[in-house]
Amino acid sequence: MYGQHKPLVLIAYYSPSGSTKKLAESIGEGARSVEGVEVVLAPIGEVSPQNLLDAQAILLGSPVYNGNIAPAVQEFINSWPFEGRPMKDKLGAAFVTGGGISIGEEGVMLDILRAMLIQGMVILGGEEVEAAFGASAITGEGPFVGGTLDPIFLAKGFGLGKRVAEKALILNK
Repeated sequence: MYGQHKPLVLIAYYSPSGSTKKLAESIGEGARSVEGVEVVLAPIGEVSPQNLLDAQAILLGSPVYNGNIAPAVQEFINSWPFEGRPMKDKLGAAFVTGGGISIGEEGVMLDILRAMLIQGMVILGGEEVEAAFGASAITGEGPFVGGTLDPIFLAKGFGLGKRVAEKALILNK
């Protein structure tokens, strides 16, 4: 199956406020910086089961809702094909946005990663130790208020996208 075409990196997100979409776009830029991959960036409502099956790598993003995955994202995860474990050995990564510092970003990333592990996916974190669980951004507290994502968070997103795309190329050989 692999090796005959460009590996597909799917970046799926849920973003009612637009912040998670901004982080997804940064991840997409990082993935597109790697020659030889195809990148699809889409809200979860536009992602079909076939899109999931066609992807070599899936990066999933959610805002933090009361310290948890957004209900729509959990519903999306629960819809993934499971019988026969068709998503086994695909690359998986997580990204989240939260309104404040220590509001649950790491916990939500781990919840997403746990769901990916149940599917048998191979999990990746970001480029730096500060992005070990994936990419996250704070959107509404302290110096991070104002509607735009701080460049430090966008850089973590870029690094995550680039790392996942590089690994997808290796697995595609």
